[in-house]
Amino acid sequence: MSSRILAAAAALGLLLPVLPARALPEPRKVVDYDIRVTLDDERRELKGRETIRWTNPSDVAVQELKLHLYWNAFRNNRSTFFRESGGRLRRDQADETEGFGSIDLTSMTRDGVSLLPAARFESPDDGNRDDRTVLSVPLGSPVAPGETVALEIAWTSRIPKVFARAGYVRDFYMIGQWYPKVAVFEPRGRRRRAEPAWNAHQYHANSEFYADWGDYRVALTVPERYVVASAGALVKESREGGRKTLVFEQASVHDFAWSADPRFVVKEDFFDPHRDLPAGELARAAKLLGRSEADLRAGFRPVKLRYYMQPDHVGQWTRYADAQKWALVWFGLYAFPYPYAQASCVDPPEDGSGAMGMEYQTIFTGGTMRAFGHWPLNGIREPEMIVVHEFGHGWWYGLVASNEFEESWMDEGINSFTEYEMMDRRYGGMIRLPLGARLGSFDLGRIQTIRAREVDRLVTPSWSFAPGAYGRNSYARAATSIDQIRRILGEEAFWRAFRAWAERWRFDHPTSEDFLDAFRPAGGASLEPLIREIWYGNGTTDYAVSRVSSTEARPFEGYDDAGKRVRPPKEESGKKPPTGGKAKAAKRYESVALVSRIGTIPLPVTIVLSFENGATWRTTWDGKAPWLRLRTTYGSRLAKAEVDPERRIVLDANPWNNARYTGEKQGPSATAKVRAYALHGVQILLSSLWLLR
Repeated sequence: MSSRILAAAAALGLLLPVLPARALPEPRKVVDYDIRVTLDDERRELKGRETIRWTNPSDVAVQELKLHLYWNAFRNNRSTFFRESGGRLRRDQADETEGFGSIDLTSMTRDGVSLLPAARFESPDDGNRDDRTVLSVPLGSPVAPGETVALEIAWTSRIPKVFARAGYVRDFYMIGQWYPKVAVFEPRGRRRRAEPAWNAHQYHANSEFYADWGDYRVALTVPERYVVASAGALVKESREGGRKTLVFEQASVHDFAWSADPRFVVKEDFFDPHRDLPAGELARAAKLLGRSEADLRAGFRPVKLRYYMQPDHVGQWTRYADAQKWALVWFGLYAFPYPYAQASCVDPPEDGSGAMGMEYQTIFTGGTMRAFGHWPLNGIREPEMIVVHEFGHGWWYGLVASNEFEESWMDEGINSFTEYEMMDRRYGGMIRLPLGARLGSFDLGRIQTIRAREVDRLVTPSWSFAPGAYGRNSYARAATSIDQIRRILGEEAFWRAFRAWAERWRFDHPTSEDFLDAFRPAGGASLEPLIREIWYGNGTTDYAVSRVSSTEARPFEGYDDAGKRVRPPKEESGKKPPTGGKAKAAKRYESVALVSRIGTIPLPVTIVLSFENGATWRTTWDGKAPWLRLRTTYGSRLAKAEVDPERRIVLDANPWNNARYTGEKQGPSATAKVRAYALHGVQILLSSLWLLR
């Protein structure tokens, strides 16, 4: 076992070392930002200036910079974002009367020389000439390898009315993706790139982000009445003329967001690993990971937690805090500990739901409703789920920084998988249902996966999914596929490979292959069909019991090995055997079950035959052939044949065809059906309550 687990930690043929947290890699910082911005809440505008210091990370000279101007996605209804979304995102509708937003550069210089005259907009993904979200800026003279260039930029932004992550509603502001931001110049070898080049995609309806690490210093000037939540730590505050300027600093991040609302009620808490790290969970993790408790505990640090609550949600802040502390525990054990000193959670108003459930580094938005504070909806763990999910993005996208444009499953899918695991372990799932049923997070993910009719390969650029396919493929289907890998490998092998992969890629930019390579050695050949058909194809998994029969076995008739003719004995009706004579042999039954692989992905599967006398016969099939016939002769009639009775094939597209009965009873019981319909109904209910997925 130990050699297989060590092999599972290999990626690209290199063994991933087991590192104590203090020895984990640090970021390769490429770009630093010094930003000064003023909020004009009457005009709904931002006026900003920034100094960008960008260092060429490659071995070739760079002639131009690419900038993301994300808020131009909301500039008009001809942007790529609006064309793809139709002005809708996550059940929120854009206000096209007063809801548009934009960002306009008013100056940009290098060493005092203006760069704006030569700058041009590009649309590398779809050729949309009306899109203004990517700006290419010739630098005048090249930036040599390792050289740093400084740009001075001034801009004005119209703040959109919130419907897609950022914007305002009334006096609430969520300011994300708000400043001119340098795209990623990928050097040779980064994300397996053969030649260095820019990776700069447009802002799509389904895409999120990808950026390099650096240090941020941000000075926010706002009307004095506003309470400000921000990434980073507050290092300076001043007041003048009815305004206040707050200066925040944060090292080693690749984005910066903030929020303001005069109605925020601030609650504070503190994560203390000596107090908040449960001994039982530490012991469990040490056993699963094969590490000492002292080693696992060593990387934890105290974290200051702040919650910026709406007044009508204040009573729920402890739900946020409990979930966030649990996330700090779980990620610290099974991935790596949180490296920053603080984290802030913003609670948006209910009429600003477009800002709910969004992640940034050291700050994220939660999401709840007044109804979740009262019976019967207070039993739904939606507020906890959103905190676990969005704070979890601090690892998957934040610290293990995949390219969300091109490989959205690595962000949303891995994060959904860890969310499901944390929610089920901490809270027993999302909700309790009648008749003893429980809606766990993995249950919900499987329901969404089964319901998916739009199936694309997981490794698909976010803007290239079929209509309706992005969400289910990037979230639930990806998470359920990772769970399938776990069930193939087993708990210890999976979690050891998972943590080794996370540690190796902290402060780095992995690809899909880097993730899959971590599990291939332990999974062997059984993983390859799954990877080929799910990550790089549109395959499905479905096993069914197609036919069963059980009939009384006929006695032997014909010629035996000696050539003697054998005839079955004749029975004389109503005549008993004489005393001392030989009684008739017990009946035997010939039973046949036909199991079919309807899906395209062959996976090893268990088949169980259950007989009327209570006996069972179990066998394993490699699942490679289209079908398998099982035949047995036994002294009891076959009652049922079932494939995958433990439901280890979590990607099964139709679990209802997994069993077949020989008698009158066919299919699941009425109680099982009621439970299933209840699960399905609650899933639809949660979706209608703005389930943020």
